[in-house]
Amino acid sequence: MDRADNNDLPASPPKRRKLKHPRTARACAFCRRRKVRCSGTQPCDYCHGEGVRCEYEDGLTRSRPFTVQTPSRGSTSATQPETPTSAAKSVVATSGQPSTALPEVRSGNVTPSISRRVSLDPPQTFAEGQHIGPSAGVSFLYHAWNRSGAPDEEATLPTARLTCHGDMPQPPVTKNPHLPTREEASTLLERYFQFATPTYRFLHRPTVEKWMSELIDGAQLLKAEAACALMVCSQALLYTEVGDRYRNGGDEGLNRSRAYFDKAKLLLDQEPGPATVVSVQARLAMCLYLLSTFRINECRFCFSLACTILTSIGLQRKTLNAHKLDLVTLESRKRTFWCAYVLDDYLSVMLGRPRILHDGDIDQEYPRNVDDNDLLSSESPEDLPLHGNLEAFIAHADLAKLMGRNSHLLYPLQPLTEDEVLERTHEMLYALDNWRASLPDFLKPRDKTLAGQRTFERQNTVLKLAYAHLRILATRRCLLADFGRLGRRAPSVSAIDDRALKPIQECVAAVCTILDAVYELSERGTMYQGFWFQPYVTLVAISTLYVFVVQKSRSTLPADLFVQLEKYLDKAKYCQELLAALSPEGSQARRHHDLLSRLRERAEKDALRTRRQENAKSAGAHGVTPRVGSAVKHIEGRTAFVEVDGQSARNPGRGQHQAQDDQTATDGGAVYTDNNNLDVMMGQFTPSEDDFMFQDLNGWGWESLDTVGFLADGDLFGLQP
Repeated sequence: MDRADNNDLPASPPKRRKLKHPRTARACAFCRRRKVRCSGTQPCDYCHGEGVRCEYEDGLTRSRPFTVQTPSRGSTSATQPETPTSAAKSVVATSGQPSTALPEVRSGNVTPSISRRVSLDPPQTFAEGQHIGPSAGVSFLYHAWNRSGAPDEEATLPTARLTCHGDMPQPPVTKNPHLPTREEASTLLERYFQFATPTYRFLHRPTVEKWMSELIDGAQLLKAEAACALMVCSQALLYTEVGDRYRNGGDEGLNRSRAYFDKAKLLLDQEPGPATVVSVQARLAMCLYLLSTFRINECRFCFSLACTILTSIGLQRKTLNAHKLDLVTLESRKRTFWCAYVLDDYLSVMLGRPRILHDGDIDQEYPRNVDDNDLLSSESPEDLPLHGNLEAFIAHADLAKLMGRNSHLLYPLQPLTEDEVLERTHEMLYALDNWRASLPDFLKPRDKTLAGQRTFERQNTVLKLAYAHLRILATRRCLLADFGRLGRRAPSVSAIDDRALKPIQECVAAVCTILDAVYELSERGTMYQGFWFQPYVTLVAISTLYVFVVQKSRSTLPADLFVQLEKYLDKAKYCQELLAALSPEGSQARRHHDLLSRLRERAEKDALRTRRQENAKSAGAHGVTPRVGSAVKHIEGRTAFVEVDGQSARNPGRGQHQAQDDQTATDGGAVYTDNNNLDVMMGQFTPSEDDFMFQDLNGWGWESLDTVGFLADGDLFGLQP
């Protein structure tokens, strides 16, 4: 009898009957807490359906449920269950990463156990009609949107062309913008090459100056050349003023920037063949502009066309007949390709989608490290200087290679065991340490954030944030996988292996680096609204910190793992409100802020509960009955906020601590008083909906954290106003 036929049978009568044999407690721990029927297998039917870890408290081995191969999967799954050992071996063989599995984290008399898979398949998420992969830094926020029960939310997005759906609506196009004067053009060129593009240096400055001069004089230019000159002006205008420039339809500089962009786009739409390097350069400049103006979806489509043109003219391949090209053209090909390569990696992790350019198809060399003014068409390569200003350019390309490698190692289609995740994480950390050691001293990340206007200062800051961002991507899967495992297998905090703690420590340190850097940039008044990289990495850092707080409240970890947690929670809220003030209404960044606010609510609630438990344990150790209402101070009261206009902000460390009333404390709608039994607060309770969700997270590991919701009461993550 199959399960479908069994469901059609009538329920048994409620009468009680005498059993021939005594009833045994064979339900798993989760079913016993939920008071539901358990099938007795491992995993049982209920845990399998709910997607949570199935565990039994008696230590006995249960049989696995009978599985039937499904034609739709097309896999080799048979009716015979696969052992964990063979599963782990098959994963390594399939992924093409031969390696020796690390031993389990255990100490003393802890029973060794085989490393389990942290998930069966990387979860798939769709938001706003688009796919969000597990490698995306923000995909778990989108999945929270899906899990919140508000799938109709995307219907509220304004109607737009397919290539712009989800982006901020744009004002009408200005068809005939006036060109800048010669003096203004010189100022914009200086701003572009010195400040706007610290590591994306794919344009040759003397060549662009020549195009700009001819454009102002009304000379005949190729459409791609004129578009490049206009895009330089358009991008530079985004970095002339700080604060919110989108208020009341945008200021004069922003509107001129839009007009130059629209004119360049019109020229490229009319560009005749054949394609040239300048055709790719103009579209790369458009991509960077679109990112700076909160239009990431349109940027992705524009970049896809740029890559199509790029591969059609062979920029990804080493030039065999280099002697037939002048030096400027040859070096421009290299610079253009590697800028596209870096941008491809960032769009991939920002959107959680596969890369367009693949390492196996590339043999292009890095460009020569030569200043633009020393690179002349008539120059011989042997006469060029041995040092220039492209160290940051090349270092960023090396880091982009590591980013692609990280996505391949830690986010494959095949599931990974916990030991494989740990081993690959350490492999990435070793590679990142080598990358940092290879940097020249003036580019190495330092504690102080360089926020000046000089090019090398901007380069240092960008590489510092990029390095910290990749450290988070490389370690965040261990955040949950190790928390769940260490909490179950280690008999005490001292038994935790340093090798398992290092990824967590690295992740926390990288989060602190980003929050400190953004806070310093804000304090010095150098956070421009045209920055696109800083808001993205800050979003990744803040969301990771909040998840750390949630998991810390449910795991046994060293007390000194993050002694400055409250300080950085304050900085996280400061940076979160700062980014919200710089995010225009209707932009994707604004929607990210709305979701992040709800995740913070979850983190604050768990931080509050953790402090209650610590105070109760401390009081219990001294034989004192705690007064629950006076045990904690609300975490939210410590943090000052940034004004909506983005013009002023208070130091988060200067916020006033606001104590709860000594008699009562409210948490999620429940009121605790002196007369409450301590067990009500401490843990003899039926798991709530949000607690159930985080048991789910512990079973899935970090790849699923990226794409899992943090539910609380009702439509917590809905975006309803």
